[in-house]
Amino acid sequence: MKKRYKKYINKGKYEPLHNLLFHDHGKAPLKRLLMLNNKIVSNSNIHIAAHYVRKLPKKFEKYAMPHKHNCDEVNLILSENSKLIYEIELGSEKYIITSPASVFIPKGLSHCANVIKGRGIFICIVLKGEYNKSFIK
Repeated sequence: MKKRYKKYINKGKYEPLHNLLFHDHGKAPLKRLLMLNNKIVSNSNIHIAAHYVRKLPKKFEKYAMPHKHNCDEVNLILSENSKLIYEIELGSEKYIITSPASVFIPKGLSHCANVIKGRGIFICIVLKGEYNKSFIK
């Protein structure tokens, strides 16, 4: 029997954060696993990436710069026992967010997310099939 829907089940692919506009420049203390976009599944209109935060160096620079999207975004900050802490900037306001948490970012709102400390997983869901085509200049 032919499996018609096999194309919708895919392995994540490690991809450096510096491939994204407004991110990294080689400084991010995390590993990024691309889970879904329109290159993985051609008719996908969603981008999903998991950022694994493991052992952080004692000192590191911010790696995400404020930016805007032409679509909504959702961030999930996940770990056991509230062990992952992020600084989330929404417009001109900064928030210190402790896991577990979700952040909804409406289209057009300037934002950025940078890990402060801990271990866990940061999930980025952008409602656009190709992340770098979602930016507003």
